[in-house]
Amino acid sequence: MFGPIATAALLGLALAGPSRAQASLDLRLADVGRYATFVDLTSVRWDGRVAHLRLLQVTEDGFMAAGEAYWGGWSAVTLDCAARTVRHDGYASIRAGGKEGPLSGKPEAAVAIPPGSTEDAAAKVVCDGARPYATVPVVHGVEEAVRIGRPLIATGAEP
Repeated sequence: MFGPIATAALLGLALAGPSRAQASLDLRLADVGRYATFVDLTSVRWDGRVAHLRLLQVTEDGFMAAGEAYWGGWSAVTLDCAARTVRHDGYASIRAGGKEGPLSGKPEAAVAIPPGSTEDAAAKVVCDGARPYATVPVVHGVEEAVRIGRPLIATGAEP
């Protein structure tokens, strides 16, 4: 495992600010429920069987907070593929239009990945190489993920 300083540095790389939003991404849809969750394959950093990465959590259409429209946000997570645990490392919101907020929160203690959860779906993609939602291509930007994810949240149906 990385120490707190190395973890913070990795998260800084994985969750860079607005310029990161402009870079090409490889976002694979992993789960649809309250959010459409995409694994950012470009952010995955391995330390043995432990993966540090971020998940794009797209909100439903019309999501507002404090009078502002949001597309969702980045959830930084650490998945221990061997132990099947997840540690939440912080969150950065994404306002409508793509402006990303700063990473907030501190790394939490690792817990067992709940079966059927978003984290379980992400672990299946990252740790096991699963390719759920086979008809949904890997997308290369946040706005594209929002365009694809929001109808799936609304209908609950796979395209």
